[in-house]
Amino acid sequence: MLEDELRTAAAVGVLDDVLTLLHKGADFAADSSGRTPLHLAAAAGSSEIVAKLATSTNVNLPDVVGRTALQIAATGGHVEVVQVLLKCGANPNIKDNLHGNAPLHEASWHGFSHTVKALCVDGKAVADVKNSAGFFPLHLACQAGHNQSCRELLLAGADPDVQNNYGDTALHTSARYGHAGVARILISATCRVSDQNKNGDTPLHIAAAMGRRKLTTILLEAGCDKSIRNKQYETACDIATRKDLNEIIIILQNVKPSKTSKKKTSKKTSETSDSDKKSRESVMNPPHDPRACGSGMKWSPYGCHYYPDPTSFPQPKLDSLPGEPLGKGEQYYLDLAGNIRKGPVGVGLTCYCANFLRDMETRLEKNNLELKQRIKMTRQELENRVEKAEGLLTEWLERGRSEKKRRREKEKEARPKRSQSVDLLQNTPTNDKANSKGSSRKSTPILPPPPNAEEMAEVEARLKELSVRAEAIEKSEWLSVRPPDKPRSRLALYDPNAFEALSDSEEIKNIPLQVPDSHNEQSHNVSNIV
Repeated sequence: MLEDELRTAAAVGVLDDVLTLLHKGADFAADSSGRTPLHLAAAAGSSEIVAKLATSTNVNLPDVVGRTALQIAATGGHVEVVQVLLKCGANPNIKDNLHGNAPLHEASWHGFSHTVKALCVDGKAVADVKNSAGFFPLHLACQAGHNQSCRELLLAGADPDVQNNYGDTALHTSARYGHAGVARILISATCRVSDQNKNGDTPLHIAAAMGRRKLTTILLEAGCDKSIRNKQYETACDIATRKDLNEIIIILQNVKPSKTSKKKTSKKTSETSDSDKKSRESVMNPPHDPRACGSGMKWSPYGCHYYPDPTSFPQPKLDSLPGEPLGKGEQYYLDLAGNIRKGPVGVGLTCYCANFLRDMETRLEKNNLELKQRIKMTRQELENRVEKAEGLLTEWLERGRSEKKRRREKEKEARPKRSQSVDLLQNTPTNDKANSKGSSRKSTPILPPPPNAEEMAEVEARLKELSVRAEAIEKSEWLSVRPPDKPRSRLALYDPNAFEALSDSEEIKNIPLQVPDSHNEQSHNVSNIV
């Protein structure tokens, strides 16, 4: 549709397409969020398209949340678009429905000083306008620490001493968020440095409670009264003492106001002294006892979004209990000094589970540390067990090897010694062994090579010689009649079996046989040869 194409062209910032679609008769219809092509062009910062569209539509038309094209342009810091819309009659004081912010609130919060100047000078915007939370544009600029935006607002006539719903001035806000530059600008604009908020705190109370050394020095030099007490009957030095801020205590004791700030704060000093007297009369509090609060607290109501810690919360002082009963919409509460007070019941999006959640968070962190420590110990124990098991396994393996080696040596010693010929015969593979070893491969038997003719002749000659010798041994009777000095015939020693057969006969057993050692050695050699 032409309306969708027109919104797309305006959002992209293509002027030619916008002119073409307008010439075709495209309508300025809004989308589901209530944004017209003018809103989209202002968000894109297209000043030419805005100038073209502003002449044909209502420039103050809001979207669903009540934001006008001027507020959208101020939020984005598009100065030229803001100037074009102001010339076309845009109202700079229209607030949205979301936070109650005007265009000046958005520009001050985001720090667009040129846009702030354009809204204040060209549009005649009201500088001291509140939003839904009770904040002025100067408070938002001080909270974000935008120095130049603060200057532009002060030059446009913004009141430096204006207070929000909590009684904080812009100087309170700068002290709470730690912006020393903004505090100097406000002091140079002759703001009242000793103003108190609804809790009776001065900017010096807040700076001391937050541990802001530089801001504490600036406020003391500007003449902020350090003797003022808040509704907890505490001075800035009492707060620093309670929170163990030794550096702040030294600054509060040593820094003196400068000469140029005496005239500026003399009038306010008398006013604050009167208000201090009134507060003392209206508030029936005993003097602050430092022992009522534990030292080293990690919470503070002076700007820190922490809830009181129940473990270090002050003990209630029963003598400070108000005499009047609670009225409708009232409740008792403890202040920092432990005094019992009455106050209105809080209304809003307040969560009362903060203490419980923080306690749970502390427990989770503690359990996390314990779990990590337990995992570390378990891992170390497992490593020790694995190392011990590896040592035992190595010892068992070494013991098994040594035992096996000892058994082998023992078996080797107990095994009878055999001759070399028997060992050779046992080590020679037979056909059965060869067949059993090679059965998985081939079943072909292993046969010795056939002898040649010369070997056969030699074997036959040897057999004949042995048979002749055996017959000679059987026929010979020289062993019984041989004289001692006659050497033994060597024929009988060629066959050990024949010699044993002769020695087993009854005739030989009765004959004393004397064989020289030389003959024994010779017979042993002959048997080995055979």
